[in-house]
Amino acid sequence: METPSTAVEATSNQQWPSAPIYDLTKRPESLLSLDAKDYEEDVQGNFWRSARWCVDGSAILSTTEDRSIRIHTTTDNLSFETRAYQQPDAIHSTLWYPSASATTPETFCFVASIRDTPVRLIDGNDGRIRASYPIIDHRERFIAPHSLAFDPTATKLYCGFENAIEVFDVSSPGYDQGERLKLVRAKKEKGGQRGIISALSFCPDYSGTFAAGSFSGKGSVALYSEDTGSTPLAHVEGIVGGGVTQIAWHPLNSTIMFVASRRSSQIQIYDTRDLTAPLSSFERNGHTNQRLWLDVDPWGRWLASGDQNGTIKIWDIATMDTKPRFEENLHQDAVGSIQFHPFQPLLLTCSGSRKHLQNEPQYLDDDSSSSESDGDSDGEANDSSDVDVGKDNSDDPKSTKKRQPPSDSTLKIWSSKSDTLGETSNTTSVTESNPA
Repeated sequence: METPSTAVEATSNQQWPSAPIYDLTKRPESLLSLDAKDYEEDVQGNFWRSARWCVDGSAILSTTEDRSIRIHTTTDNLSFETRAYQQPDAIHSTLWYPSASATTPETFCFVASIRDTPVRLIDGNDGRIRASYPIIDHRERFIAPHSLAFDPTATKLYCGFENAIEVFDVSSPGYDQGERLKLVRAKKEKGGQRGIISALSFCPDYSGTFAAGSFSGKGSVALYSEDTGSTPLAHVEGIVGGGVTQIAWHPLNSTIMFVASRRSSQIQIYDTRDLTAPLSSFERNGHTNQRLWLDVDPWGRWLASGDQNGTIKIWDIATMDTKPRFEENLHQDAVGSIQFHPFQPLLLTCSGSRKHLQNEPQYLDDDSSSSESDGDSDGEANDSSDVDVGKDNSDDPKSTKKRQPPSDSTLKIWSSKSDTLGETSNTTSVTESNPA
């Protein structure tokens, strides 16, 4: 068993990085592009589901419809080097180790939740399994969580699944090592958080507070503490949509929380000091079952999100102005994820969605636990956009049911570099630096 060290060594001549300057007054320049169709073999309509930079931006972790996990690094001649790891079943969730870096082999790893298998810590260089964290149900079957989160110290791994959260010590993998937080103790018990825990996120203030979101009903969010375990500190009221897909915190204001849900046109903004109603919301076209990952600038200035039609919006979270500072159609299909580079004025986006021919039957069930448990990548149950008139009743990407190819199945890196270092209405007057 090999687990990463959490120690970070600083050199005396290391230059402290500063926030990059984004020019949000113009369309960004596309620097690199990968099309998921180039990886198609026996999978119809392959597309990117998610793409995330590691903490220093030295590598990208991506998932695709063909049940593959890929690690991408960029070369000096502006091209991708890609390593692919095919998975035996649906990918429910993936997550970088918090200090993962392509320049540090010891910490260059990620966790992955694959249906009917243990949660695994996987080496980013060669794909070998460093450690396994099995979650077993009462019928002795493996449970694949739909959400993953490391605590702020990177020593504990939290795994969300139906009505519960399993907590592992990262340094102690193996059977019977997890602590189960049962969020619902009895079927008729009131006050618990029911449904599949589809989103987990820790408050950045190192208080041990974390938020958990659920697919159940219209979705629910509750706040917990590492000290109190399964007893919620508070329940969030006024959640809209068809199930929570993501929770994010403001990196510089630990009282501000952002909640995204599927089949919802809103990214809701909450102040944890008053959870009876949202403070405000950002509007996006998100009436789809597909997860549309948003991202908060690690420097606390911007929030970015794509929508189901390929439009990217960026809002100013320093002022919380509900009017986007940037809005541009950068893709021709749903934007599965978007992310800011930590140290350079770059954006990472990926696109694509599952589409079916018009003569296919339509299944638009509620977000029950059973349907969600059978969902494919990133915990999505047979997702399709609103424009799709049919749904595939099988989540197997190799299904013989006919699918329309995605309108856009590309992963792209965009440059939004400012031409000047001076401050403009849509830029920040700080000096950019290269990633460490």
